[in-house]
Amino acid sequence: MSKESVPPTKSLLMRPHRRQFIIGPEVFPVYEDWHCRQLDTDRWISYCPELRATWTKDADGVAWVILGVAVETLEFQSEPLTEISRTASEDIPKLYTSWAGRWVLIGKGQVHMDASGLLGCFYGSTRDGQPWVSSSAALLNDILLPKADCRQLCYQQGVSWFTPPFSGFGEISRLLPSQVIHLKDGSIHPRPLLPPINPELDYEEALDLLSQSMITALRRLYQLENRVWLGLSAGVDSRLVLAMASCGNVKITPFTRIAARMSVADRILPATLADKLGYQHIFLKGRNSKANRKELVAEHTAGHVSEGDALPFLQSVRDSLDGISVGGWCFEVGKAMWRKCFPDNIDDIEICTRQIARTYGEPLNSSAIAGICEWLEWVKQNPQEHMDWRDRFYIEQRLAGWQSSKEQLYDLSNIQRIPIVNAARTYALMLSIPENRRLNAKYQLDLISQAAPQLAMYPCNPGNKYFGRLRSIMIKSSYDPLYVPQIIARKLRSR
Repeated sequence: MSKESVPPTKSLLMRPHRRQFIIGPEVFPVYEDWHCRQLDTDRWISYCPELRATWTKDADGVAWVILGVAVETLEFQSEPLTEISRTASEDIPKLYTSWAGRWVLIGKGQVHMDASGLLGCFYGSTRDGQPWVSSSAALLNDILLPKADCRQLCYQQGVSWFTPPFSGFGEISRLLPSQVIHLKDGSIHPRPLLPPINPELDYEEALDLLSQSMITALRRLYQLENRVWLGLSAGVDSRLVLAMASCGNVKITPFTRIAARMSVADRILPATLADKLGYQHIFLKGRNSKANRKELVAEHTAGHVSEGDALPFLQSVRDSLDGISVGGWCFEVGKAMWRKCFPDNIDDIEICTRQIARTYGEPLNSSAIAGICEWLEWVKQNPQEHMDWRDRFYIEQRLAGWQSSKEQLYDLSNIQRIPIVNAARTYALMLSIPENRRLNAKYQLDLISQAAPQLAMYPCNPGNKYFGRLRSIMIKSSYDPLYVPQIIARKLRSR
């Protein structure tokens, strides 16, 4: 059973820098209602009141704060604040490898990010050497007044993000998920990107552990906020989340965004899949883009998101939602991507960067390629055992660079987007699975078959022929009036 939902006409109370934070030698309240708190004798944190902040002290009496949403994925472990309170300071980093979500942990003069830096951290120093750290490049821009990168991000053209450790500003860097920043002097230190990857792990055991971690994350998110949405498509990733929710008896509301570039399968299958498991599905239909939203995007993200990637926000698609939205993003970490177009190793960084530039159609003299080159140097100096560099590329570039900036944009919406698999332990489990079972999402399909076999009878992302040509044309034309004219135009051009 599916229905369409059109967001209410009244606009949300939006303002730039929603759910952002900034740390520096003095308070920096962007608005009068921002919270300001002293971290130590030299550092203050200022943050939006809508950014979830939970404080505690560890077993040694050291104060810690979690910004954002972190949920424990190990069923036998307590929630993060409880675990911190009974753990010694030096052992805190061992705790968060199993935390899913989008978060930053601050304590003992250090900043630690979630597994793929989805709640990102930018950093830079003033002329007198005072370090500043923020989730927003725009806020640091106001303080440091750096030189902007002249490269404009284009949707699905070239490298459509500023490549960490670079940002869109010359004097502002972006923290990598394999790094920790020390607030006293702004120095960068390595941390293990993931816990140990075990190539000898039994396949069925890996599936069981992945299933348990996803179900535990979903249950704890529901306890945190009992309004949980699932962005559902015809693909395998969100379908797996749907199957896990059903297996764990978690109440969710699946939804699908109507867009001109959506497939016929996305228009038909999500409602069917949800109905099979007893969930009511809705379609979300946005409105036309508004000029003031474009200005809001520019001010909030400082140009770190292309207009095409900002389209769901520009069209007000999620304005009717509140609570937490889960979905299938981040599963690409385990899909063994770029095996045919990127080199097997990074022994020769120059060859590697050339191949990346060629694959993306990005000029070799682009700042994007310079950022990737610097990242490759870091990876070479700080390797992760049993981890293919191309899988790491997805975590530290596509997620920490591209996806993280999109998530910051979505902070302007009421809904909070929380990926249930964004945990270092979960990624390590994925990458412990043999590559031949990760290709073409084989292990995900096995998980779906185990958790909700009634979903396995429907193909993932089938082409239009699966639904019949005439039906496909009718469906596509219902939400894309230009679909038929475009078909006719292509046929005329081909004559």
